Amino acid sequence: MPNDLVAVIQAAIDDWESPIVELDIFGTGRADEIFAVMDEFCCQHLGSGIAGYVFQKSSIGSAHGVRLRDGRKVVVKARLPASANRGLNSDASSLSAVCRVMGWLHERGYPCALPIAGPAPLGLGLATVEGFLEGGHRVDGLDPKYRKAMAVGLADLVETLRSVDFDTSCLKPFFGGKTLYPQPHSKLFDFERTTAGAEWIDAFAARARALEKHEGLPVLGHCDWRVEHVLFDGDEIVATYDWDSLAWMPEAKLVAGTAYSFSADWTDADRPNLPRAADIQAFIADYEQARGRPFSNDERRSLLASCLYGLAYGARCSHALRPEIGHWPEDSFPFVLREDGESLLRVIEMTD
Repeated sequence: MPNDLVAVIQAAIDDWESPIVELDIFGTGRADEIFAVMDEFCCQHLGSGIAGYVFQKSSIGSAHGVRLRDGRKVVVKARLPASANRGLNSDASSLSAVCRVMGWLHERGYPCALPIAGPAPLGLGLATVEGFLEGGHRVDGLDPKYRKAMAVGLADLVETLRSVDFDTSCLKPFFGGKTLYPQPHSKLFDFERTTAGAEWIDAFAARARALEKHEGLPVLGHCDWRVEHVLFDGDEIVATYDWDSLAWMPEAKLVAGTAYSFSADWTDADRPNLPRAADIQAFIADYEQARGRPFSNDERRSLLASCLYGLAYGARCSHALRPEIGHWPEDSFPFVLREDGESLLRVIEMTD
C-alpha cells in the first residue's frame, strides 16, 4: 500500500483530537484502512484506482481530492450516515437532488463542479464524486469590493435557481425545529455537557429566535456562501464549493445565513474571518442592491434576528470546544456576539 498516500490521510486525521468523522463514516480511524476503502470505491465506481492525493479534508464529512491511475482528478465526498444527524442533507434523496442541481448549473456555465457518480454506498454512509475545479484565488471577504461581489453572487444564484424545474423539495435547512439549537453539525460540539458558562450565549439565542418571523416564500439557495467556498479571478467568481448546503428557505433567512459569516475562511488563521455588525449590515445592503429591491421592515427584522441567532450558534460551538475560556480573541464568535449582540438588537427594535 502506498505509504505517501496513507500519510496524507493520516495528516488530515491528526488535525483533530479524535478521528470522529472517520469513525462515523468508515468505522475506523486508521489511515491505511480508510485508503483501502477509498481505493476500492474508486475502482468500483470510476473504473480506476487512486494514484495520488491532492488533498484530504475532514469537517462534517470527509473530502478526498485524488488523482486516479487513468489520469483523471476527482473529488470523492464521503458523508456521515443519514442517521447520525437528521438535520444534515446526507440521505440519498437529498444528495441526488444536490447533484442534479449542480449538473443543471454546470450545463448552463455556472462555476461549480460537474457531478460524476453517486450517491453510492461508501463505508457506513454515502459518497458522491465530482470533477476537480482548478484556478482562482482566495480573497479577503471583508474587503468591500469582495463583500459586494459575494452579495451579488448570492443574489444572482438565487435568481438563477428560480428556473429549476425538477423536484428539490427534500432539501431542508439545517437551522429549524422547536428546540433552541439543532443537533450540532459535528460531534465535536457537545452542548449538553458544556452548559455552564454558556448562559449568556443561550440568552441571546432565545431572544433572537423570539424575533424571527420569516413569512416570505421560500427560495432555493446555497446556505454556506462564504469566501472559503468561493474562488475568484480578479473580481469574478470562478469556482464554488460546498453544495451540500443547498436548501429551501425564505430569502431573508437565506441572506442572514451568509451575512453573519460571509467573510469566514477557517483555512486562513492569519486573516480576520468574522464580520462585525457594520459589515453585516453592509452585506445586506449590497444584496438588496443586487436583487433590485429592499427587504420589507418585517423581513429586515427577521433577517437581523437570524444573523444574531447565527452568531449565538457559532459562539455556542466555540464555547463547547473550549468552555474554560473567559476572554475570547477578537476574531471569534463569542467575542463578536458579546460586543455586537446588543447593538444588533437595538437595530432590530428601531426597524419600523
